[in-house]
Amino acid sequence: MTYAGRLHRVAIFECLTEAQFLKVEEMCLEEEFQKGEYLFRQGEPADWLYIVLKGRVKLVRHAPTGAATIIEIYSVGDELTAAALIEGRTYPASARTLTDGVVMKISTHNFKRMLGEWPVVAGNVMRELGARYRELVENLSSLAVYNVEGRLCKVMANLARRYGVVGDCRGVILDLALTRQDLADITGTTLETTIRTLNRLRGNGLIQWEGKRFFIPDVRALEGITAAA
Repeated sequence: MTYAGRLHRVAIFECLTEAQFLKVEEMCLEEEFQKGEYLFRQGEPADWLYIVLKGRVKLVRHAPTGAATIIEIYSVGDELTAAALIEGRTYPASARTLTDGVVMKISTHNFKRMLGEWPVVAGNVMRELGARYRELVENLSSLAVYNVEGRLCKVMANLARRYGVVGDCRGVILDLALTRQDLADITGTTLETTIRTLNRLRGNGLIQWEGKRFFIPDVRALEGITAAA
């Protein structure tokens, strides 16, 4: 089985040689998923490295009370579980699919073998984990410092910069299949408050949408709301 050019889009495989890409293919399993499935659940043994080849996935942390918080949204080229495999324990959160798609799976044994034999992969993983740590700290800070509108603007602006596509006159298209409840879970607020805030932002011309597809005319203007919150 060959993954053609798809592996070239995976951040942790940047700068690998073609021979190394062929070896990665030999180690991989490809698995299709349907919208709403769990790839893995919080507390299960961390046995696989998951990499998104197609579709969208959300990482959800469940509290003992049953409350859920969306920690991150993943798209094509993102790995989900490197930190858990390196730690050698369990998955700290659950991965649930937002759309139909495909993931690539690499066993813990083969992933650690890559880290040991290919320094470029180890360096890429360190870079990606560092970037996620920084973003996590910023997100935690926003929960404490910003009001609901500021938190929602920050989330939407960050997602637009990471996954947005320049579209028509309506601006950057953000098509991650996120529900209003997903946005509430990300920003740590209620569904009703999220809906009211979105409607207010739409009234101010900062966000538009059609179903689950959002349009952001000016990402900088959205970030400006964050700074003022």
